[in-house]
Amino acid sequence: MVVDFILNMFLVIILVSLFNLVRYILKIRKIMKMHKDNPNIQGISIINGEIKVIEKEGHGGTAKEKVAEEFVQDPICGASLEKKEAYRILKDGKEHFFCSWECREKFLKEHRVEEGEI
Repeated sequence: MVVDFILNMFLVIILVSLFNLVRYILKIRKIMKMHKDNPNIQGISIINGEIKVIEKEGHGGTAKEKVAEEFVQDPICGASLEKKEAYRILKDGKEHFFCSWECREKFLKEHRVEEGEI
């Protein structure tokens, strides 16, 4: 009985680790696609969950790290923009991002969100 519990806990730990591995692989793949035309990329580093793109700097060949921006998509017009530049609302526990105040207002009108919910 104790052995079964230990094996089940070990299995849960392995599954969580596998899930996180797949999640980071998909993030890296997305970042590589966004930077595919940049010839100065040397690689990518992941430190404490933060993904950084390593680029060559100038002709000296020294590398610098640049934090990869996280992009989000506006559900109204479909525009892709940096998460830090987007307008945001929280509805039913889910965060929605918008490129402009007009898209935000259109979303609120379409989904009949009360001001108290935001």
